[in-house]
Amino acid sequence: MSKHKRKKNFVDNKVQGALLRRIFSHWLLFFCVAGGSVILLQTLLGDSNIPVMDRLKQQVGDFSLFAIVMAALFPGFMLDTIRFSNRFVGPVGRLRRHLQQLSRGDTSKCSFRGDDFWAEAAEEFNAVAKLVKSQQEEIERLHAANGTPVVSIPDATTSSASVTTS
Repeated sequence: MSKHKRKKNFVDNKVQGALLRRIFSHWLLFFCVAGGSVILLQTLLGDSNIPVMDRLKQQVGDFSLFAIVMAALFPGFMLDTIRFSNRFVGPVGRLRRHLQQLSRGDTSKCSFRGDDFWAEAAEEFNAVAKLVKSQQEEIERLHAANGTPVVSIPDATTSSASVTTS
């Protein structure tokens, strides 16, 4: 497992961007519903000698400090979410790259960082890559023994696009 720290916050813009948009919308909805409910209840249950609009203004003013604190904390929560998501987005991205390399015949080992999720996926990939490599070597050995040329396997990422039917 690699001991290097990530240098970028966004490993996969599409996935992490969707995650941040989802968290932002949930946070905003929760904040509006919770804040609105507190303000409304405090206004309705407040001192009946004070007009409702004055009570509402007072509750909004009282709630504004809480809103400012929450808004100040929000960017930190989002940054923490991005960094935490790197622990599962990074390994998936690395595994995808290694699968693309394997489709081209590259059987290099895959490794994740120590605190990444799904470390066993890298081990399972490495077992498959080892099997593919041993099969490639066996095919080459058999071709050499028979004196026949080794035919290269087309790149899996482009072979489907070039197949034509008649």
